[in-house]
Amino acid sequence: MPKEYAHLHDESSVVVTGWTRHDDAVYTLTAQWPTPTVKGPYDPRVLAQTIRQSGLVIVHAEYGVPLTHQTLLYDFNYTVHPDFRVSPAEPTALDIEVRVTETRRSGRVISALRMDIRIRQGGVTVAKADTEFGWVSPAAYRRLRGEHLAVEWGSWTVPEPVAPHMVGRTDPVDVFLAAPAAGDRPGRWQLRNDIGNRLLFDHPVDHVPGLVLIEAAYQAAHAAAAPAHFMPTDLASSYERYVEFNEPCWLQTELIPFPASGRLTVRVIGLQGGQRVFRVDLSGIAQ
Repeated sequence: MPKEYAHLHDESSVVVTGWTRHDDAVYTLTAQWPTPTVKGPYDPRVLAQTIRQSGLVIVHAEYGVPLTHQTLLYDFNYTVHPDFRVSPAEPTALDIEVRVTETRRSGRVISALRMDIRIRQGGVTVAKADTEFGWVSPAAYRRLRGEHLAVEWGSWTVPEPVAPHMVGRTDPVDVFLAAPAAGDRPGRWQLRNDIGNRLLFDHPVDHVPGLVLIEAAYQAAHAAAAPAHFMPTDLASSYERYVEFNEPCWLQTELIPFPASGRLTVRVIGLQGGQRVFRVDLSGIAQ
């Protein structure tokens, strides 16, 4: 699989290994996850990356979107079967079905695709996802982003991380939340963008990637639900504005319990410059 289809520089991060077209709207792909590096039934970062890569491969390989175009992410949602597990000692093979359910057009040109995605392990569906990708030409993107394209990669201040165990991680480089300031409201953290994390910062970009925001929201939900252990099975996210590197972005959490079912939803709102920039709802059992 060309790593360019996945918008990655590091070939080892490419998990999609091939694809087949069945008709103009249905495709199957194969994927192989690496041996896990984190504790837990599976690595949610790799799941999100698999969904992302599946959509990008179809966009470029089957719809002819040029690799020079910039991708826009409108929303990104998934549900994982609570019994899904991967082997802690070896790679995991998965099959993926992608069904294009809706297209947007700008004149006669397709400008966005909505996809319904099913991930299967041994023939059993272990995750479902839906997402919408769009794309714009380099010239349009330059007009859209303007001066933000000139921000030097890695020039921003990276605040100190919270303790890794607070967010379900073991290495500080994997932590995307900064310790709250003294007197700050509970359930509020600053986003930290440490480009030493090569899993989510594969190459220089001009804004915080969507998968970084999803991982930061996952960590914020984990910290907000503590001391209960929270393992989300459902994620729904939407993106309203670009999140910039050179301005603080704050993550605020709200806990929404459903006592009858024993489930908990943690709503994570991203704020930058006084405006909401993204929202992620994570739902699951807190024990």
